[in-house]
Amino acid sequence: MATREDGTHIKGTKKSLPDGWSTSGFRFAIVPTEEQAIRLERAFGCERKVYNVYIAGLYEHLEGIGFEGGFIRYKVPSYTTITAQYDYLDTSNDSFVYNDAKMRFQAAIQKYNEEYAKKPMQYKKSVRKKMKTMGYIPTFRDIKGVPKFHSKKQGKLSYTTNQTNGNIKIRQENGECFLCIPKFKEGISMLLHRDVPADGVIKKATVKREGIQYMVSLSIDYPFKVPQPQEDLSPDDVIGLDYSQEQLYVDSNGHIAGYTRYHKIMENRQRRMNKSLARKKNNAKTDENGNILYSKNYQKQVCEYQKVMTKVKNKRRDTLHKMTNQITNDYQAVVVEDIDLRNLAQCLRLGKKLHDNGFGLFRTMLKYKCERKGKYYIVADKYFASSKICNCCGHKKDKLTLSERIYRCTECGTKTDRDYNAALNLKQYGTHV
Repeated sequence: MATREDGTHIKGTKKSLPDGWSTSGFRFAIVPTEEQAIRLERAFGCERKVYNVYIAGLYEHLEGIGFEGGFIRYKVPSYTTITAQYDYLDTSNDSFVYNDAKMRFQAAIQKYNEEYAKKPMQYKKSVRKKMKTMGYIPTFRDIKGVPKFHSKKQGKLSYTTNQTNGNIKIRQENGECFLCIPKFKEGISMLLHRDVPADGVIKKATVKREGIQYMVSLSIDYPFKVPQPQEDLSPDDVIGLDYSQEQLYVDSNGHIAGYTRYHKIMENRQRRMNKSLARKKNNAKTDENGNILYSKNYQKQVCEYQKVMTKVKNKRRDTLHKMTNQITNDYQAVVVEDIDLRNLAQCLRLGKKLHDNGFGLFRTMLKYKCERKGKYYIVADKYFASSKICNCCGHKKDKLTLSERIYRCTECGTKTDRDYNAALNLKQYGTHV
């Protein structure tokens, strides 16, 4: 739908923003009361139930047609046909809770059709190993890329609600902020650590639980004019960033990121907590059906574990935000290499550090911050051999092993750090694009 200058939508038209308007996400912590937390948990559970019913219907459809790979063509039923089957899926929840489950299901099918449908059907690596060693018979959920059921313990506890007639707003009373969303008109206490645009319009809100903390992400349309990129750039305005397994990146000025490995710091503590959870689980009692009855101490330990891992995640994001802000403020163009992080993470020697670095999130932050600040974000060609080329004479080595950390040119005799040499080549690539 189109919007007027004040951000309100014009009914019957496709969504588009007026000139000079932009959409951004704002993330805040919320502190629900005990009664509100119970209602939020109920909403998360109902969303998961509707999604899993959709998945069950998909598997039944695939079994009926004898699915053996290719595109999935499935007519998604309305969520009202599912909610009518269960009494607890009633109007006590926001209707967007159920609609969000349908949209996530459609997005999962679309992702499979875009990434996996054109390839031969393949089972997951762990499933192939079980088939070979144990004679395991795979099911549809074992096919690579096919949507699967959401787990209560490991699933995403969240739902998204859209604005309708101003039902999503931030209210301030006596110096406190409250988030008002459908079914929570009284407002949920909110920690507004930064201001939102005064003339902005909230379009949707995603409420989620991360560990023991509740968060909300607000999508807001507001007037924002993107600066025009600078046309004539000097070499000092361009910076090349080469991925470094040890330091996150090395730039073309020879500086290293000096990234703190937050997960490495917490690793020993995490191991001790996992051992404690395992002991409590092994010693737990069971009911007549064989289900484990977890003790209160076990639940307390789970909360403590979630708190620790959330702290690691937040520290990593905070550091990456500060780094990307500094880079995009100081330079007009940023050049990075196009490396396949997914394949790199499968290496047993590199995967753990790669995930701790968060280089994929680092590149994502660089991209959207460059776009908002009117800077150039340049990704070098996938086949540009930045590490093999000498930055002085341009000679390219035929072979360069990963263990060679010092680049030695056989033509001009240049001897320099491997990552620094690659960063200089990326900078030269960016100045000639």
